[in-house]
Order: sequence, then C-alpha cells, then structure tokens
Amino acid sequence: MKIIIKPILLLFLILVAYCSQSQVSGFMGKKNVLSAAVFLKSSFVMPNKNGKSGYFSFNDRYSIAYERVITRNKSLQFHATTFETYYNLTGYTDYETAPMYKMSSIAFGGDFIMYQPSHLAPLGAYASFGFDVIISTVDVDTAYFNQLLQYALVFPLYSKTQYTTTHIGVNMKTGVKQIFFNCLSIDFNFQLGAILSGNISGTQEFEDKVEPYLDARVSNRLWGHYLWGVNCAIGYVF
Repeated sequence: MKIIIKPILLLFLILVAYCSQSQVSGFMGKKNVLSAAVFLKSSFVMPNKNGKSGYFSFNDRYSIAYERVITRNKSLQFHATTFETYYNLTGYTDYETAPMYKMSSIAFGGDFIMYQPSHLAPLGAYASFGFDVIISTVDVDTAYFNQLLQYALVFPLYSKTQYTTTHIGVNMKTGVKQIFFNCLSIDFNFQLGAILSGNISGTQEFEDKVEPYLDARVSNRLWGHYLWGVNCAIGYVF
C-alpha cells in the first residue's frame, strides 16, 4: 500500500508547488470551503446498508471536506468519508439468497479541481481527479470458512470474527458549484471511479487461505459501491 500512496502524495505536492506560482484570487477574496456531502447510488442488485437491493434502494456515504483555492480557477480538496453496507461472502451472483455480512468503511483522500477558465474558483462548472484510501472492516462467518478448511485438511482453523483491509480508489468527477449569499456553497457532481489495489477483478476461488479470499470479496463490493454515483454537498465559503 505504501508503494501506491507515496507516488500519489508526491503528485499532489508537485501540483501544489506548480499552482502556487500563480496569483490566488478566490471568490470575493474567499479561498476556502468547508463542506459536508452525501453520495447516492442506486443499489440495483447489490445490497445497501439495510441489506436491501433494487432500483429504489440506495447506497450512501457521508463526507466532510476542506477545499483550498490555489489559482484563479484551480483548487485542492481533502476529504474524509464513512459508509456502511453489506457484502457477499460466498461470491454467488444471486444476492437474494446469498448470505450477507456487514461491512463498515472509512476513507481519506484528495481531489485536484479544475474550474472552467471563465469561472472563478470555487464557483462554476468543474472537473476533478482524485483518490481515496479506503479502510474496510467486515464481519466474518468463521463457521463457513472452518468447514472449508477442515475439508482441505488445513489447521489451525480461522478464529477472527472481523477482518480489516485497505484498498486504493481513483475517481473523476464533473459538476457545478453555486454560491449564494456570498458564503453558502451548493455542489452537485457525478462521479466515476475504480478500485486499483488488492484483487482488481474482485474474484478469487477459495483455496486454503481465508484473508486473500476476503480481500477479493471486499474489493468486489467496493467496485459496486465506488464505480459511479452522484454527490450533493453544502458548504461554507470563507
């Protein structure tokens, strides 16, 4: 994981150094936005935090973010996110009958935001590129795995009822940000994302090790949660 994080952090430092050479103006001299956001995505077939799926069931996640204007129409944003959902332990495609287990995640990341040249950051239409470090803790059915391990004649048996794993996600967003009363920011954007670390395909047959299999199942669930969605945020400009 450190091998992946270091180049990302280096890239952000280079962007800060490059962009800081330009004069920072900001909207009416205001260069900071502190905001709270909710991400929504229809669950379709994968379960939401209530274990339900369907067109009118939604996965959600909640974030707080700090945005800093670094040039006339560019800014950097750093955010922390939390969400809960359920994941499929067995890998069956039938989510109505497959056993589901709770999954809780927190994420930390950043975005490089580029507003249209005719707009003054942090106001107007924009596109952004960002990343997330996602730390997920999932419930584990030890009876399920121990039955498989006994069949494979593997000892000792698995005893952890929870497992924590880390994944890296990258994303791009496009949206528009409006400012009202010179201090209230309203932001709507559409996100496309991908999970780059761990088992990228999210599929792995169980052999004789539990944790690589769990990594793959969590990766598969994160793909479904992170791939696309809509963000809505409200913030204070200062």
